Amino acid sequence: MKSLPHPALALSLGPLLANALGFGIGSPLLLPFLGAVIAIPYFWKYVLGAEPGRGFLWMLFWAFFQSVALWILITLSPERAATVVHNGVPYAEEMMHWIRTGEGAEGSPRLFLPVHVRHFLGFCVLSIATVGSAGLVLGTWLLNYMNYYVVQVVSQSTNALQASLLAWHPWAIIRVVGFIATAVALAPLGMRIWGKLTKRPARRPAWKYFGIGLGLVLVDALLKTILAPTWQKLLKSLLST
Repeated sequence: MKSLPHPALALSLGPLLANALGFGIGSPLLLPFLGAVIAIPYFWKYVLGAEPGRGFLWMLFWAFFQSVALWILITLSPERAATVVHNGVPYAEEMMHWIRTGEGAEGSPRLFLPVHVRHFLGFCVLSIATVGSAGLVLGTWLLNYMNYYVVQVVSQSTNALQASLLAWHPWAIIRVVGFIATAVALAPLGMRIWGKLTKRPARRPAWKYFGIGLGLVLVDALLKTILAPTWQKLLKSLLST
C-alpha cells in the first residue's frame, strides 16, 4: 500500500485507462471489476488504515472520474457501449420512456423503493463480506449504467449543457455519496470479522459514516418521491423529439 501512486493521479487517470481496457475486451461482467479495481487499494489504505475521512473523500473523487471516463467512452463509442455497459440499454430505455410519458418506476415509490432496498442491502452485505471490495464493484455497476442513461439524454436533447446538468438527478448523486459513506463504515466491520477468524487485529468500524450513508439513502428516496414529477417535465422539455 505504501508504494501506491498518488491517489490524485491514479484515481483520475486510472478509471479512463481501466474502462478503455474494458471496452476493448468487451465483457459486460468484467467492466465494473476493472473500474473498481483502481479504487480498491486506496479504499483499503485509508479506510482500514484509520483515515476514514480521507478514504471517503478519495472515493468521491474516484466516483466522479469513473463517471467522466464512462461518459467519454460511451460518447466516443456508443455502439460498443451498448454491448459492454451491463444493463445500460434497458435502463436507458426505461428512463427515456419515463421522461417522455411520466410512466415508470422512477416516478412511483411503490415501484422504486423495493429496488432501492435490495440494492442497499446487497451493497451492505457485500461490503461486510469482502471488506468493501465487492461493494465497490456493485457500486461501479450501478454508476456505469446510470452514466449510460445520462449520455443518452444528452445525445437526444436540444441543449446539451442543460441536459448534462439535469440528467444526473440530484437524488441519484445523493445516493452515490450515501453508498460510499456506507462502504467506509462497513468495510472495517468486515475486517473485524475476518480478523477474528485469522487472529489479526482490525480497527473499529466508523459508525458515524453508516449514519451518514443511511441518512443520505433515505433522503435520496424522499427527494425522488417529491422531485421526480417536476424533473421528468424538465427533462422532457429538453428532448429533441
